[in-house]
Amino acid sequence: MIPTFHEKDFIENCLNSLCNQTYPSSNHQIIVVDGNSTDGTPEIVEEFIKNLKEGMPKIILLNNPNRYVSQARNIAFENLSENVEYVFETVGHATFPKNHLEVRMNEFIELEKTSSGKIAAIGTILKPPEEKMTLMGTLIEASLGNILGNGHGAYAQFKGLQRTRIPPLAIYRVDALKSIDGYDGNLITAQDSDLNMRLIKNGWEIWRSDISCIHVTKRQTFLQWLRFGHRNGFWRVKLVRKHPTRLPLAEVAPWLGFLLTLSLYFLEFNMWWIPPALYLFVISLAGTIESIRWKNPLMFFGVPVLLFSLHTTFSIGFLHGFLVKGKAPKDRVDA
Repeated sequence: MIPTFHEKDFIENCLNSLCNQTYPSSNHQIIVVDGNSTDGTPEIVEEFIKNLKEGMPKIILLNNPNRYVSQARNIAFENLSENVEYVFETVGHATFPKNHLEVRMNEFIELEKTSSGKIAAIGTILKPPEEKMTLMGTLIEASLGNILGNGHGAYAQFKGLQRTRIPPLAIYRVDALKSIDGYDGNLITAQDSDLNMRLIKNGWEIWRSDISCIHVTKRQTFLQWLRFGHRNGFWRVKLVRKHPTRLPLAEVAPWLGFLLTLSLYFLEFNMWWIPPALYLFVISLAGTIESIRWKNPLMFFGVPVLLFSLHTTFSIGFLHGFLVKGKAPKDRVDA
């Protein structure tokens, strides 16, 4: 299932990648649910469907009048054939290795055979897009790849097959999704985290694996990056109110550090500057690590700037989420 909104630059490559898998085309179909895109995305999908070659999987295009991902996934879920056992959630700005579905499905089935628990889902690892990126795109990739930017979340880089609460772009068992009535349509983001927390509470196991990967194009401009931070902070509050254990201490650390520094300053403590100095040292160290990993000296300056802006906008969005019931800024709308 692929929710789309303004994906004209990516959706054709995504569909091509899924239609040329080693996994038998007769064993799967592709459901695209478009949120009233005005950039030509649905027209591209319709044209792609018309030109499907023999041996490719069936593609269905559905409309999502409410636009958001959780609602799109529920629409796709409601339109599944009765004999469908697994659903694979992905995004329109992604491409996949040719054997992606085959190795992941084989792993899922093998894990079900050997595990004593109920396996609801196995997520995968996210990698940068295969095509050349802009400088800002590269800086964003490096920042999200760093632990200070991903916080062990969806963008975390990991090894092997392991239990988790956050399985990026997972393959789910249909009966697991049915057992909890699917996605919460009221959540604009964090709907995956909410879904997985409800599955875990109902006795299901969640896993992630690096047996394959998905190449995902992420934000490409600094403005999108700022909106991304605020948006995720805003909706984290909604998620935490439903699932209090889903709040890592690291996500409130910027506020704790700010309040500590402010308190020390007004108490006229001579060493009030130590907390911000330690923070600057840590993000500078992250920049050093990423400049070595990416072999790009610009990371030394760019990554700390992006991490600082991410932590700041996330924290502001987090506070905003406590104060209002409205919607956060949208970071995936074309400029």
